[in-house]
Amino acid sequence: MSETSNNSARSDAFRLLNYRPRSVSEIQKRLMEKYDKDTVEITVSSLLESELLDDQKFAIWWTESRVRQKLLSSSMIRRELVQKGVSTSEIQIALNSVDDNINAHKLAEKLGHTVSKNDLIQFKRKLYGKITRRGFSSSLASAAIEKTCDSFIDSKEISLEW
Repeated sequence: MSETSNNSARSDAFRLLNYRPRSVSEIQKRLMEKYDKDTVEITVSSLLESELLDDQKFAIWWTESRVRQKLLSSSMIRRELVQKGVSTSEIQIALNSVDDNINAHKLAEKLGHTVSKNDLIQFKRKLYGKITRRGFSSSLASAAIEKTCDSFIDSKEISLEW
């Protein structure tokens, strides 16, 4: 454990954190590829003390980011956070603000504009697949699709004469 090694590990950690926030586990794994265990522990401890690493803040940031950019379900986000080494209690706190009903409907509305509306059955099938692949349950997907179809019918984007 040399001072040079510690500084280099800290510099690598800063580089990773500059790109995007990271979980403690992510930083540890990346640093372990290049440095010994003691150097990684010292670096991570230092980052935790200076509050540059915080799994709770990371989980909240990740959740907000994934909902905003991808409209993912809470179950999909939960899986991602578990893979990133975030604890269950921190994940639960981060997911408290996620409303899957609203997000499934937003996603159906958004994707509904990109799917061909020539065949209602095909339209619903494609939307269903796209929504469930984002982690939403089949019941939420179906409800969101029905709401979206109703809204498209009301706005004359889909015709009932099929």
